[in-house]
Amino acid sequence: MLIKVCPVDSGRKRQRSTLSKSQQGPNLQTSTWATFESAPGKGPIYPGASGRYLPSLPSSSRVLIVGAEGLRQFNATMCYHDGLSPHWRSARRTSFFANIVVLVVSALHTPEDHLLLGNNALAVGQLDEAITHFEACLATALQDSQEHQFCQINLASALVDLNEVETDDESAKKKRAEKAIELLRNVLRLQPEHGDAAFNLGLLLQEQSQSEDTTREAASLYEIAVKASDAEGELDRWDAYANLASARQELKVYLGDYGALRMFERSIVLLESITSEYESHIDSMLNTADSSIGYDDDEYHMWQNQVNGLNKYLSKLYYGLAMSLTDIEPQQALSLMSSDGALLMNVNEGVDEESAKTVLASNAKNALRLAVDLDSTNAYAVHMLASMGEDNEEDRASSEFVEALFDDFAATFDERLSSLEYKVPSLIGEAAYDVLQSSPYETFSSALDAGAGTGLAGRFLRPLVSGPLVAVDLSQKMLDLAAKCTLVRGCGLKDEEVEGSEDDERSRRKLYDKIVLSDLETVTMDDLSTSKTGMSDGFDLIVAADVLVYVGDLSNLLKNMKTLAKPSEEHKSYFVFSCEKIDDEHNDKGWKLLSSGRYGHSRKYIEDALELLGYEEMAYREIVPRKEKGEDVKGHMFIFGIGGADVV
Repeated sequence: MLIKVCPVDSGRKRQRSTLSKSQQGPNLQTSTWATFESAPGKGPIYPGASGRYLPSLPSSSRVLIVGAEGLRQFNATMCYHDGLSPHWRSARRTSFFANIVVLVVSALHTPEDHLLLGNNALAVGQLDEAITHFEACLATALQDSQEHQFCQINLASALVDLNEVETDDESAKKKRAEKAIELLRNVLRLQPEHGDAAFNLGLLLQEQSQSEDTTREAASLYEIAVKASDAEGELDRWDAYANLASARQELKVYLGDYGALRMFERSIVLLESITSEYESHIDSMLNTADSSIGYDDDEYHMWQNQVNGLNKYLSKLYYGLAMSLTDIEPQQALSLMSSDGALLMNVNEGVDEESAKTVLASNAKNALRLAVDLDSTNAYAVHMLASMGEDNEEDRASSEFVEALFDDFAATFDERLSSLEYKVPSLIGEAAYDVLQSSPYETFSSALDAGAGTGLAGRFLRPLVSGPLVAVDLSQKMLDLAAKCTLVRGCGLKDEEVEGSEDDERSRRKLYDKIVLSDLETVTMDDLSTSKTGMSDGFDLIVAADVLVYVGDLSNLLKNMKTLAKPSEEHKSYFVFSCEKIDDEHNDKGWKLLSSGRYGHSRKYIEDALELLGYEEMAYREIVPRKEKGEDVKGHMFIFGIGGADVV
């Protein structure tokens, strides 16, 4: 989760409004929020154990500027300083006087003038003009002056904003981002405890890289921002607390004054307080007895949209708190029972490690309920609440959950799975090779990578397939990465080269002949076939590597997979896939939503379901698909065939 919004009375400060406080509502004398987008943004994600991932927050939030000039919007990608004295603030109280100020200061050319003009330009999106003024400010201001620091921070903000709107090549954007990082580091060298510079630098670094080292540095920077906020008595910098919470959760640092738990709790308390103020203002508007405010329909909807947006943020923060609580080790859980200030229920019941974990699980479940109550569209919270036994068990993870999960996870997918000793793609490749070796064919004429993700399995499949290899998945961001894969680049290989690859023409081609965004339960041959692939009658081989763990009841998916197969009297079509394993006697259904948020299936359930569809089991083996909290996860792999007389 990456928060990219600057809250009330901090960060991107603007001119004071001429409206009275009763007209403005709570804390509207400076910046405030407008409607937030609910789609996951471009910020990093912070996975917990067992495939649970904290969704990133919207990266393109909007901020409303309230003043006599009316309401204006601008991108809130960074926080910056107005750096103005009360004199200049008061001089901008009307659009008329604002224009006069611009005319007057344009001839003065002092650092403060350039700072003011740059801020004016930045506020209305005139980025080139803003950059010109901030650079002029840096050229004329003393290096250790406050104006110099403000202009460096604001120039960094303008450069980042320019990257958001420009369509030039990636090298130009990279140079601007590197310049912004350099500017913020300059500020911190002179003033190591500068909260806004630290906050902005943390954001920028995490947009550049999501490595553990970067996350660790970003966490240190967010801690500086939090401490600066505490020192200044700011009660609204929940974004700094939230980002620190998420970074520390990623690093598995849960306890302590600046650990994930305490930071999630503080960000929630602060944001709930702000939301409560907004709701009180709405109540006052609706109370006709309060004639000092009155009711205006447009203003009411504006405020209500703000509350709805803040509730979506709160929902994600409660989700992060819940995942942190579930990931804490038993020994840490017990120490937390006696921790001062922990906002937990029933801590007196945690008398040993086992009961302490039970207490945390109860609190996590309550946090997930709150997350769902605040935002019923939070697919992560809805799914994980079901995994903890709340209400009826879902028969599959929602498409929204799977899409959001893997869109957020795409940028670090290969790296994260490598750290979990993830083996499924190579095991799928080995199984497909075994099928081929035991058949009369040299290669498969066609294959479908069902739930392809970033193409990790495709790298093992491509040498076995002479015809079209097609990928289908629910996540566009995953497929975007898969589309770039070849045998020597991508799909876990990064830029390493395979020995002898220069002499192998097939290894230089794209892994996939077609990429399709679709749900496995509904995708059709019409979706998957084109004149380019030269096939429309089905696939010799269908693989699903670690895909069925997001579906409980497999009946619809398996039926649809059969429609994509190409069996005949002479030729089998093969289905190779993996599942997480539960015991046959585990429950009557044969599948269960596990506490990890993934589904497990019994061997008998799988065999019965596919034999009912006319498939024949060709091979079975138990596997360890990955590690979870250092322990082997139980899994199993199946090979089924339909049609023909080929044997494995």
